[in-house]
Amino acid sequence: MIDQNRLRVATVGANRETITRLRDNVSLSGTAIFVDEIRELEKLSEFVIRTLPDVVVVGIGDQLSEFDGHIVVRALRTARSAASVICVVNDDLVQTVPDIYAAGIHNILLVSDIAMEFSRAISIIGGGGNYISRHIFGLIREPNIRSFYAALNNTSLASVDAEAGPLSRREEMVLKLFAFGFSTKEIAAELKVSGKTVETYKARASEKLDLRSRVAIVKYGCNSGWFSVLLN
Repeated sequence: MIDQNRLRVATVGANRETITRLRDNVSLSGTAIFVDEIRELEKLSEFVIRTLPDVVVVGIGDQLSEFDGHIVVRALRTARSAASVICVVNDDLVQTVPDIYAAGIHNILLVSDIAMEFSRAISIIGGGGNYISRHIFGLIREPNIRSFYAALNNTSLASVDAEAGPLSRREEMVLKLFAFGFSTKEIAAELKVSGKTVETYKARASEKLDLRSRVAIVKYGCNSGWFSVLLN
């Protein structure tokens, strides 16, 4: 019997080796089930209706592939599906990553990232977030706030909740995004909260850490290793 609480993962465009890796990783995650891959001659619209995915993995293994993230996104919208898309790129096609990102796909892994990062990625994506692996982030020339948020979610936070450290997870995330130079409006849009709520998180975090200016916040971030996400 299928567990309705688990994320449904399906794939298009991936080769047999990648599908095996995905299937094995999903089966071990405990939070998702691998439904199926697209069948030969099956239309994307039929695939979406048949598999009812929460996350569609688009395999980028050939520059001439008939599938890309945007084609799948359009098919999902046409089928009125709320499923998210993540591109898994063959390592030898890593040079195509900036173009995939620039085209608006902000969930990206390399095939070599699957073993260590795929389970976490689909959990974040299935919850409405974005995920970019550390390898991918280093290739992006001009990452936007969504990419920073995805990359920060991908790194271990110094404090996960109020009991684990001085800041709650949300307070720390807001402070990090301020340190990277994003505005209240940008942070509010990404976190899907009001600007007033963002300012409250910022003020609360700053008070807890006794940080009285943005310079102090940036200096604290440097000492805490926040900016390591910018390094390859």
